[in-house]
This record gives sequence, structure tokens and C-alpha cells, in this order.
Amino acid sequence: MHWLIMSLLLIAAPAQAQSPNDTQGGAACVVAKKLGNSLAIEWVVGEQSVSKAITSAKFALKSRGFDYVFPQGNSSIPHGWIVVVKTEYKTIIGKMRTSYGCGFSTVSADEAEALAVSELSAYSWGWKPKFGYDKVQLKRY
Repeated sequence: MHWLIMSLLLIAAPAQAQSPNDTQGGAACVVAKKLGNSLAIEWVVGEQSVSKAITSAKFALKSRGFDYVFPQGNSSIPHGWIVVVKTEYKTIIGKMRTSYGCGFSTVSADEAEALAVSELSAYSWGWKPKFGYDKVQLKRY
């Protein structure tokens, strides 16, 4: 079952799943979570590598007092678009959840948004497109 989940995650956002050792450029989104709920997100672009972007974003969240932080999306493209989306929805068992998605694209903001929504769906299995989302960041870097 674990291999199936990992395969689905890789299929959902192939353009974002770059190697942390790639040194072309670095952008990343890191999410602070507790008990399955996303509490905050930090995104970093313009670093020398993906690993540096992840480290910077983790540090920013930890300095704000979050203990449990997890890399969620990343890209080694040096310049492009980043779109971060946020949703709040009720799970099937009635719990309110907040979730984020993060997308990167060299092509367009629309493509980055589509990747962010795809990532949101991959990381938040209880989220459905009918619940909607808000764009919290749209930036060219």
C-alpha cells in the first residue's frame, strides 16, 4: 500500500518533485502541521538549491514556534511562477481542516496554480475540488 501512495504522489506533481541535490535553483514550500491539520506554510524562492530552500523555510516556521514542519513542494527551476493555495473544509467525520498546495512553473501562473491544486489534492486526501480554495500567493520569481 505504501508504494501505491508514493506512486500517486509522484504522478500528481511530477514537475515539482525535483531532487534536493539539484543545484540549478531552489524553491520550496514547507508546512507546519499538528494532528493532520495544516497550521502554517512558508515558501522560499531564489535559493541556490532545493535543499537550501527547504532549510530556510523550515527555519522560518520553527522560529515562529512550530515544532512539526514538513517539506511539501519544491522545484529546482531558477525562475518562474509560484502559486500557493489554501483551503478550509470539513472532513467526512466532521473535523475542520486547513490544507495548502504549492505549485511552481516556468510556463505560467495558471500552470503553477494547476500544480498547486494537484498537490493540495495529493497531500489532503479528504479535500475535494468542490470545497474550493483561495490563492494566498501568486508571484513571479
